[in-house]
Formats: sequence, C-alpha cells, structure tokens
Amino acid sequence: MEQFILNGEIVNVDIQKTKALYKELPLVSEKEHCGCSDCTYYAKTIVHTTPAIQQFFKQFGIDPRKEAEVWRACENNDGTYYYVADYHFIGEIPNVRELDWIDIEGASFGLTNHTGSLPSSMIPETFTRPIIEMIVKINLRSDI
Repeated sequence: MEQFILNGEIVNVDIQKTKALYKELPLVSEKEHCGCSDCTYYAKTIVHTTPAIQQFFKQFGIDPRKEAEVWRACENNDGTYYYVADYHFIGEIPNVRELDWIDIEGASFGLTNHTGSLPSSMIPETFTRPIIEMIVKINLRSDI
C-alpha cells in the first residue's frame, strides 16, 4: 500500500488493486449499474472538472465515472447541478475513523473507514477489506 498524508493523517491506499477492481466495473451511466439520466449526466460531466479534482480521484485509483452511488440533489440558481456521490477504494485510515472534509476547487471530499458489513448493496462484491468510503459533494456545470 502507498501512504498519503491528508489533513495531517496517514491514509494507506492499494492503488493497483483499486484500479484493477474499477477496470471491471460498468460506468454509472450504463444499465448494468444504473443508467438513469442523473447518473448519465454525472458520468459525462465529472471528467470535465478541474485537473486538481481529477488528480484527487486518480491518486486513489478511482475512475470517477464508475462504482459510485450518485444523487443529483438539486439544480442551483446559477444553472449548475449539485451532486453527492459515494465511492469506495481499497485502503485504510489507521489512526482515526474519518477525516475532516477536504475542499479542492469547489468540490468537497470526505473519507472514512468503511466499518459496515460485507457484502453491501453499496459496494461491489469484488471489493475486500480494508475499504475507505469517499463522499464527494460537487456542483457540475449544466452546459456540457
């Protein structure tokens, strides 16, 4: 596992295992996952966020178009859409259960050790412990 320091805490991540797991998963826009219009829009627009946001996903081995449980919470007054998405990756935060929110160029990321039971309807069956759940709160442009 590789180590990152986020918010002053160690985060251990198995990037290669996470990448391999994500490679086999459908896009959230595909019917095998969900395929609804909200998920389709999310998969199309999440890849057009800033390089810093893309790098945040990439450092954990996450393809932001896959695996997530996605909710379009609302349309904002400026025409953007507010989304919340849950992702999972192989890793652990050894000294604390969760990290404070990490803000990156308009997106907020929350990381916590997954302590729930497996299998889970929210986590693909191919994922094994230790697992970190990452919650993303982000406004996505509506003109893409």
